[in-house]
Amino acid sequence: MSKIQLLTERIYNKIAAGEVVERPASVLKELLENSLDAGALRITVAVRQGGEQLISVTDDGEGMDPDDAILCFEAHATSKIKTEKDLFAITSFGFRGEAMPSIASVAKVTLHTRRRDSAEGFEVVINGGKMLASAPFGCAPGTEVVVRDLFFNTPARKKFLRSRATEEKHIAEMITNISLAHPEIGFELTFDGRPFLSSPAAKDPLPRIRALFGRDYADAMIPVSGSEHGITVNGFIARRSFTRPTRMEQRIFVNGRPVESQAVYRGIREGCGPTLDKGRYQPCILFLSLDPSRVDVNVHPAKREVRFSSDYEVTGSVRSAVAAALRTAETAALDLGGSLFSSREAECPGNVSPAPFPDIPAVPFDTARTPETALLDRVMANAFVDYTPSALTAPPVRAVSLPGFSEPRERSGVTPLPEQSEESAGGERALAGGKQAEPLGVRLIGIFSDTYILAEKPDGLVLIDQHAAHERILFERILKGVDGTLSQRLLIPVTIELSRPDMAFLSRNAEFVEQVGYEVELFGQNTVKLSAIPAALPQDRAGDTFRDMLSRAIDSGSSATARTDLETVAMSACKAAVKANDKLTVEEAVALLKQLVQCEQPFTCPHGRPTILNISTREIERRFGRRG
Repeated sequence: MSKIQLLTERIYNKIAAGEVVERPASVLKELLENSLDAGALRITVAVRQGGEQLISVTDDGEGMDPDDAILCFEAHATSKIKTEKDLFAITSFGFRGEAMPSIASVAKVTLHTRRRDSAEGFEVVINGGKMLASAPFGCAPGTEVVVRDLFFNTPARKKFLRSRATEEKHIAEMITNISLAHPEIGFELTFDGRPFLSSPAAKDPLPRIRALFGRDYADAMIPVSGSEHGITVNGFIARRSFTRPTRMEQRIFVNGRPVESQAVYRGIREGCGPTLDKGRYQPCILFLSLDPSRVDVNVHPAKREVRFSSDYEVTGSVRSAVAAALRTAETAALDLGGSLFSSREAECPGNVSPAPFPDIPAVPFDTARTPETALLDRVMANAFVDYTPSALTAPPVRAVSLPGFSEPRERSGVTPLPEQSEESAGGERALAGGKQAEPLGVRLIGIFSDTYILAEKPDGLVLIDQHAAHERILFERILKGVDGTLSQRLLIPVTIELSRPDMAFLSRNAEFVEQVGYEVELFGQNTVKLSAIPAALPQDRAGDTFRDMLSRAIDSGSSATARTDLETVAMSACKAAVKANDKLTVEEAVALLKQLVQCEQPFTCPHGRPTILNISTREIERRFGRRG
């Protein structure tokens, strides 16, 4: 007897559903694409319990007659393609004929549809792939599809659904992308009766961008326009200072279809150039138009990925368009800056440079032992290295040309500890008077390349990476302050604008941000108010740090109902640390070293890079041939 059996239509549809229907957002995507193909000008969506209980899509498209209404639930039945040649020039969104039967096989589906030239509509009711009813029905022109109890007959699939907030986030992101690609269509979306999006049709994407992401986001966008190799690239990219820690906000559309493409991502990265920090991404909304025969959308059942006939040409076209847009914006900014400088030149003649680090006389170290000195000894012992340079290739420079500390200033990214502020300030006054400053038994020498703090010990030389050290300090402070005890209340609350998907996630996960010291109040459709922030963070970076933290949390799927990834949150918050090339004062350098030795793991930053090196005098003398 043959072992090979033909699968029944019901089993086949459930298998196909596993490819097409991954989660509620997948169902909504297929239904929306059908509405787009039907020529709809307005689409209304209602979602309940993250799409598990109900997904309803109503459009004013051309509708279907009774025969098509029944036939659309048959496998491989589609009106989008007719011949084999059509597969190589697909212009519609749906074309496989799998979406409707796949959805109907794992849910309870009701379809109401009516053509504009028909006096009455038609209703089809299907339960788990089995048709229960089909009859005339009174309804408005267009189509309404109601999907209830998703995965009711496949519990193994249902248990893999994430929390309601996470599923809503995926739905919000999906409808955000589709609405951006079609500003000429009005969209409306509600979650459990709560309005999320109500965007009327517009001639261009900017009003919708402003409605979805806020005014600040829209104002940061630079127009992109270019064409090479028969590929047209239009859209927007953020200015260089407006970046995010993940690629989530780089939205790509190929012939109106939201997709993911490494070739396009590579072009964006190369177009932004080497000035873009590693691990940072400039948000963008790019629309690529090219001959349908040059792009294969039949790679993935969900049509998320596409394949180009020439990745090289796509990457080059995107790179040129992005680079040209950024270059044009920067030239305009320089012209504006130049005119402002010329008008003030008479008031501010000459260039003002930071005061050089004062000379420090070679006087004996204070050998008095203190608890802080003991902490330093522990850190230095573990930070000791056997320094072995591979080559001496740096050109010689004059000592007086080496950068030093900047002038004292009122605000700092490195906050002195309360009990140490007077001593730190005294250290700066002592240096100004020509005396040594010895925080924890070391004497500060200067700062090399505005990045590494140099200090002298009786038995060697100490180098501290200011960014790595401050990152470690903030990382531990935030992790220790998860109960909110390290929050600092703001005298003047900070208001920031977020995207609609971010707001939807935040409204469901208020406890998530409270755990790390934020106090947040929803303040309108796109705005939140920060009344308190983690004490370790400088107030002037509160908004950017909060956006980064939220972006990382959403990208990782963390939520209040799931395991809270505090490390992800803390790593995001550490973006507030002082950076390389930030000029520190003596007071800040002293505070940084004192706070570092109080850390539980002071030797590396959260990413694993060393924070401090201790090179002994013996090793230095050996390298200069003074000792064998």
